[in-house]
Amino acid sequence: MATVESGGVEISYEILNIDSAKVPVFFIAGLGGTRGMFYAQSPVFAAERPVVLHDHRGTGESAKPLGVYSVANMAADIIAIMDDADIATAHMVGTSTGGAIIQLLCLDNADRVQSAAICCSWPKSDAYFLRQFEMRKRVLAEMGTEALTMMTTIALNDPKFFTDHYDEMVEREKIMIATAPPPEVQAERIDAIMAHDEIGRLGAIDVPVRVVGAKNDAVTPSYYSVDMAERIPGAELKLYEDGGHFFFMVHADEFNAEIADFMARNE
Repeated sequence: MATVESGGVEISYEILNIDSAKVPVFFIAGLGGTRGMFYAQSPVFAAERPVVLHDHRGTGESAKPLGVYSVANMAADIIAIMDDADIATAHMVGTSTGGAIIQLLCLDNADRVQSAAICCSWPKSDAYFLRQFEMRKRVLAEMGTEALTMMTTIALNDPKFFTDHYDEMVEREKIMIATAPPPEVQAERIDAIMAHDEIGRLGAIDVPVRVVGAKNDAVTPSYYSVDMAERIPGAELKLYEDGGHFFFMVHADEFNAEIADFMARNE
């Protein structure tokens, strides 16, 4: 474990297989923000290269001050980690909010991005996205963290996967509720992603990009992925038939193999 100060906020991170000479890969989580989200990816990729994991500002073991949340600041946290760990360039794999962070990295720090996998993300917070997250904030304010967690578990997961892994889901919910940031921090993080809008700049991205989504994702519908892939020059597009927002868990073996191939083709 290590920490680095980024814009006055302490960010907690770790590097698996730190002694490998291969190009590192960052796995950047969604709104939940914690490094444990990639339990199906991190050990697989760490078998052959450094894997960098971190807790977003406002989550996990990172600091949780108020008034410091924006996607731009979250992208700056990645650069701070890279500088602290002496990483010149890295592959970036991000889901949801992590994909929004990667969009900014590709645009504003392209020289640090070896390749980018933008997964279950969105280019601009449209009416559908805004309504979702306005309601999440309302549930949080009126019913609290437990209700919000139970509601979002349903939205994030593929229905069949949820049913088949129900006991596991309940245990994860308990952990998420017990370790959740203060509600006011959660609300500010939601505001940060609602403000995301890079749709007008995507055409300027000049790094290898793979856009990945699922056709039954109810949180970031597949049309977001299609739109991004059309706007980003040379971008590859992959849509899974199912898997929901967490398709990278449902189809972990296939997802891992395809991301590994994408990275290998861009080294």
